[in-house]
Amino acid sequence: MPGVVRAALCLLERIVQIVRRILKYRLISLLMTAVPLLVAPACEHGDDGEGSAPEIVVKTNPVQSLGGSQFISVSASGAWTLSVECNPSGNWATVTPDTGYDDTDVVLNVDQNTETGSRTAQITLISHGWRKVITLTQRGAGSGDGGDDNGNGDGGNGGNGGNSGSTSGGNLKQTGWLELPALTTPQGSSTYDFFYHNMTVGSKTVRNYSFSWDYDNLVAPWVAYPLNRGLLNKAVDRSDEWGLDPLLPESKQPVLIKGFSEGGYDRGHQIPSADRLLSYNANVQTFYGTNMTPQIGKNFNQSIWANLETIVRSWANQSDTLYVVTGCVTEGSTKYATDNKGKKVTVPTAYYKALLRYSKASTIGKSGYVACAMWLDHKNYSSQVISSSYSMSIDKLEEKLGIDLFVNLPSAVGETVAAAIEAEDPKTQQWWWQNMQN
Repeated sequence: MPGVVRAALCLLERIVQIVRRILKYRLISLLMTAVPLLVAPACEHGDDGEGSAPEIVVKTNPVQSLGGSQFISVSASGAWTLSVECNPSGNWATVTPDTGYDDTDVVLNVDQNTETGSRTAQITLISHGWRKVITLTQRGAGSGDGGDDNGNGDGGNGGNGGNSGSTSGGNLKQTGWLELPALTTPQGSSTYDFFYHNMTVGSKTVRNYSFSWDYDNLVAPWVAYPLNRGLLNKAVDRSDEWGLDPLLPESKQPVLIKGFSEGGYDRGHQIPSADRLLSYNANVQTFYGTNMTPQIGKNFNQSIWANLETIVRSWANQSDTLYVVTGCVTEGSTKYATDNKGKKVTVPTAYYKALLRYSKASTIGKSGYVACAMWLDHKNYSSQVISSSYSMSIDKLEEKLGIDLFVNLPSAVGETVAAAIEAEDPKTQQWWWQNMQN
């Protein structure tokens, strides 16, 4: 008889395993919710003896006061559940989905904190008798989410530390930053917005980059940022932390953890990852979906465009500050790629870089400034060589785009000098072409 019982128990165990695989986490999640777990607040093993210790990683913690959305990573063997306990109580922090199976990415949504004090939420992950608890902190309103207004960039050395990928910033207002275009939207359009991200450089909080956002095409028409030798110091490796921009809800930006799913396009950075290797948090911000556009891979993003990015860094290394506007053009496009949620992202027809170089000791240009614009149609190129044939004056680029670039330059040098700087044809200024380091 004992042998019969053992056989029956083995058969029952096998049936349970099959049911688990068929129903995956749904049945198991209900069972785990119904059965109390006697565990410690850290990560402690339960009674069922199955699976391994789960892990949960929140890349942006603490969260800025403005709130937003980000991906958090769940690592578990089999079924799991997530719960959030907010302090003060409420639903200002939520996760979607709150149940799952094996390793996956979950969306964490955090509402804006309008109070001056910070607040916390406990996120609890349970899987097979294991329990892992982490504390999420959100800063209070007015807690230093602003940026540096000096318009000159920062020459600090950065470092590996800071906020471990945390982001501050918000809706962009017109400042004295010299890289900024005018914050105007196309006539009759209500689908544009403007944002900025900060980063930590040493002990200082400075701007990382600013961008406009086209809610219809789900791309940034332009991304603007300062570049200089200090900002190009390499302290960390490329993070490859593809994620959500905390400044926008998930529904209003592309989700590109797995890349574009139409047309075989690359996830093309507008501010390059290599321009922000001075700290981990600065680099992570370059991998937000808002900084990506669908780019042709082998014969564009990985060749001529990458070469232009390298040349721009060489120009920045030979400047006090190089103010950069990188942008894309969607007008006339009939192509789109899709993100990981099925949202359509317009494939640009062209890309450009507008460059304003400042060097206090320079003998070229006017008042230490000289400018250059570069234009590349979005197509397959047989050569990656960059030459002056791709260049034009800032005035010419403004005519093509209908955008007022470097809108704060007249305040720095006067209207007459600014007009002369923007009108100069860079083909006639040999400094650019003699200082290209591919």
